[in-house]
Amino acid sequence: MLTETTAPALEISRDDVVALLSRTTDLTRPAGTGPGPAFDEVLADHRRLDLAPGTPVIIALSNGAHLLTHYFAVLLTGGVPLAVSPSTSSARITALAEHLKAGALIAARVDPARYGADRVRPAGTEQAVPLPMGGPQGAYRPGEVLMLTSGTSGMFSACLHRLGSLLRNARRHSAAVGVRADDRLLISLPLYYSYAIVAQALTALVTGAGLVISGPPFNPAAYRATIERHRVTSSSITPTIARQLLEQGEPLPAPLRSLAVGGDRLTPEHVAGLLALNPGGELYVTYGLTEAGPRVATLAAHREPAHRYASVGLPLDDITVALRDTGPDGVGELIVATDTALLRKVGPSARQPLLAPGRIATGDLFRRDDDGYLYYEGRLSDFVVVRGEKVSLYSLRQAAQTIPGVARALPRVVRDDDGETCVDLEIHASEPVLVTDAMVHDALRPLLMRSERPRRITVVPLAATAQHK
Repeated sequence: MLTETTAPALEISRDDVVALLSRTTDLTRPAGTGPGPAFDEVLADHRRLDLAPGTPVIIALSNGAHLLTHYFAVLLTGGVPLAVSPSTSSARITALAEHLKAGALIAARVDPARYGADRVRPAGTEQAVPLPMGGPQGAYRPGEVLMLTSGTSGMFSACLHRLGSLLRNARRHSAAVGVRADDRLLISLPLYYSYAIVAQALTALVTGAGLVISGPPFNPAAYRATIERHRVTSSSITPTIARQLLEQGEPLPAPLRSLAVGGDRLTPEHVAGLLALNPGGELYVTYGLTEAGPRVATLAAHREPAHRYASVGLPLDDITVALRDTGPDGVGELIVATDTALLRKVGPSARQPLLAPGRIATGDLFRRDDDGYLYYEGRLSDFVVVRGEKVSLYSLRQAAQTIPGVARALPRVVRDDDGETCVDLEIHASEPVLVTDAMVHDALRPLLMRSERPRRITVVPLAATAQHK
């Protein structure tokens, strides 16, 4: 639990972090390597970076206790952590650092020349490199956290939160899904997602529960074995993982008591199927968004009648919601009022979701029944889920239109031969001799994650497209 001596500005202490790490089983460390360095050693390495208070630090690490160690070390030394995928290219990290004013990068191995630096510094068993293009410039304060959104805004924008509000959201989420101090929570989702870092890692911090950290990637057989071997009682997954478990069709093993699903939409049939896989267990369907800190609503499906399986439930304690611009069908944009909302979006041309402090226009379309239960109906903005990942068509256009000779980029959502959603990209080229399919593929590769990359690129001369307007 959090200590009484916690500094008010940060709300966690070194002792809180050490206690959490002592309750953490890290399955990502290679066999025979032993435990990682003590937290105090990593903390000392961060202090030696001598960064100004409020400096963002990008953490590009795979899942594991080492990621949490660096995340909390950044906070306790006055920095502002930003966790990103370890597969993020140096080009994209450089762009992030420039836009968000990040002053250092933590990664497993770093080539400093890629970032305009000439040396690396030790950071536990990982490496740190100062980023000359970054620096705080008064934009952030200690006790704040940056989080990338899940593809619903520009690729170089992020949500700025207070750590205190994220801890508050974790407490509300833990109450809604019944997490207890004697639980063991399995983290199999990437810790650079707000869902995993708040609804799992910070939930363990505030409840005193234990952690078991594994993947990704997800494997149903390994998932079941991990639950059995490490006595996991609580797990959070995405609908993509849920579908894999349902396809396998095997009952979920003991001692799993509680399963929570968040992310993309979950169908009523899938809810019924998950309940059947874990008879007598608890199933929670949750809704949230990074801007809200992140969890907003929860359905305790095991306690509800089947006609509510399509719902994401009721708002968490002290969160209120409303619908605006409601149509004749009762569907409107969800507005969330919460004291765990982001402070602001940061980054180039970041679209601000705040209607007022603590009041968020989600961009999500919902209807609400007479008992207040929320039913997700779609989204206003242009994003699509590809292989379980949210992909922003706006970001794809933004990236493609930075390529010399590209006048216009038109993403198109299509289905492949297997019925899976994917994105094709039509490029309108002002210099069609120079701009080729292969050239656009090569230019986009370092800027886009794998799930963001278009399946097919077609280059059309700008003159030809103009004739058909």
